[in-house]
Amino acid sequence: MKERIASLVANNRVLLKNFSYLSIIRVINLLLPLVVYPYLIKVLGGEKYGLVVFAEAIIGYLVILVGFGFNIAATKEVSIHRDDKKKLGEIVSSIFLLKGVLFVASVLILAIVLFFLPEGGNYKLLFYLSLWLCLNDIIFPIWYFQGIEEMKYITYITVLTKVVFFGLIFLFIKEESDYLYVPILNGIGVIVGGVIALYIVFKKHKVAFVIPTFQALKFYFKEALPIFVSQLSMKLYVSSNKVIIGAFLGMVDVAYYDLAEKIINMLKVPQNMINQSIFPRISRDKNIGFIKKAFKLILVVNVLLSLCMVVLSEHVVVFLGGKEMLPSKKVIDILTVTVPIIAMSNVFGLYLLIPFGFNKVFSRIIVASGLFYAVQMFIIWKFVSFTLLNVAYVTITTETFVTAGTYWFCVKNGLWKPKKLSV
Repeated sequence: MKERIASLVANNRVLLKNFSYLSIIRVINLLLPLVVYPYLIKVLGGEKYGLVVFAEAIIGYLVILVGFGFNIAATKEVSIHRDDKKKLGEIVSSIFLLKGVLFVASVLILAIVLFFLPEGGNYKLLFYLSLWLCLNDIIFPIWYFQGIEEMKYITYITVLTKVVFFGLIFLFIKEESDYLYVPILNGIGVIVGGVIALYIVFKKHKVAFVIPTFQALKFYFKEALPIFVSQLSMKLYVSSNKVIIGAFLGMVDVAYYDLAEKIINMLKVPQNMINQSIFPRISRDKNIGFIKKAFKLILVVNVLLSLCMVVLSEHVVVFLGGKEMLPSKKVIDILTVTVPIIAMSNVFGLYLLIPFGFNKVFSRIIVASGLFYAVQMFIIWKFVSFTLLNVAYVTITTETFVTAGTYWFCVKNGLWKPKKLSV
């Protein structure tokens, strides 16, 4: 038994190392916002804090435009060609150039939208400052480090910038009117982290920046396009919830939903770490046996996490936000159902359809799910009424739709063979 474990560790040393680094990143990204959350909700109040979250939710659509699916498509390309410096230079240069163009487009789009929304008033500045989310996507090449399976650099940079700049929140944000410091401090952290990351890529790793050919740009654009379409559709039902809540219910309700979402995201951390750790290997090896073993572990872990949260949700809400945030509890209890459902759809979509070349199939499933989400929201708007719970229920049905769709296509294309029940 010991020899088997030793052999398993030896054969997966890189995977385990990257998983460890990703664990640190996820813990930092999860815990630090939760540490400052009680302080921000107390100092800024539900209204202003909800406004900050609402602005970030709006900018989230532009983040999808800037990202354009490259975080998956480029990771795959880097992982395949990581030993070819010339090809690596072409990939990295093309992705940075494409992201740069898309970032300029995102700024122009925001300017046009805000021009036709004069009622935004003084809050326009908040939306512009919230563009740090787009900036982070363009100058922090997580796709490169994932592709070469060197997650230690991301870990060091993340820990350094997050600890320092989350600490500054306690120094600069003292009253409700200081809400603009939230995106400002985040933006400073993004710039510092991005500069360090770029130095590692171009100086330490000696990846040459080249002017890519039009054909190269076209190729990487087309490779990422189906993923972009799917992510945009996914964004419709992942982040539109807070936008809809803000528009129909108010910013305090946005704060309630945001706390519930933060807690649910805490449950998704193990799954996200597994995704980032093994996706490069799956893209390279395409080992279905390995994927099926991972599926069993993933399902058990996510079901157990969901059950634990149902029991502890009230205590977690009171601990983080106080009793005034208890409306978040019912939302959490509903959304915990999505944790194992999303874990399964990740296996069928991210581990099977995309690595095995069914990008367009995956994209069509996500687009269909976005339409399914929109139809449900329209029905609620016209015939029922928007509430926090109704929005949460729609999230469950939409995620179930995605999982069913990815599973069906995996079975149809021979990527997954369901076990036959013995009579």
